[in-house]
Amino acid sequence: MRCRCRRRRQRGCGSGMSSTEPFCRGDVVLVAFPYVTDPSRAKHRPAVIIQNDIGNRFSPNLIVAGITSQLPRRRYPTDFWVDLGSEEGRAAGLDRAAVVKADTILTVPKSAVAARLGHFPATAMAAIDQCLRISLALQADGVLPPDGE
Repeated sequence: MRCRCRRRRQRGCGSGMSSTEPFCRGDVVLVAFPYVTDPSRAKHRPAVIIQNDIGNRFSPNLIVAGITSQLPRRRYPTDFWVDLGSEEGRAAGLDRAAVVKADTILTVPKSAVAARLGHFPATAMAAIDQCLRISLALQADGVLPPDGE
């Protein structure tokens, strides 16, 4: 499923870039992630755009969640697992098993995007949204109650 901003492209939707399609929520991109110990250095890593499409269209930045191929020993509720060869993995352009880390959220300039790898389908984004809600202690009607209530 393609995002609406790509369909509007023909009517003048843009991301500030004249020769490329705008970024959309659910796009998997290769981003220059800064090292924690040395912010002047960076390594290219995949990430999924979690920012809304209005922000994607008008902001010079993108909000992304990191994706890693370093699979943790346990499955955490803030992780969305993408199995090798799965429909989600193929659509996202991932060539190995990976985990979307909803607890690793960054704001990056659009200029830090080296490539667009693919796009997560709506079902995968719904699951990633749930991981984000858990990570940020949010629910549809506000903040989750404290533990024990």
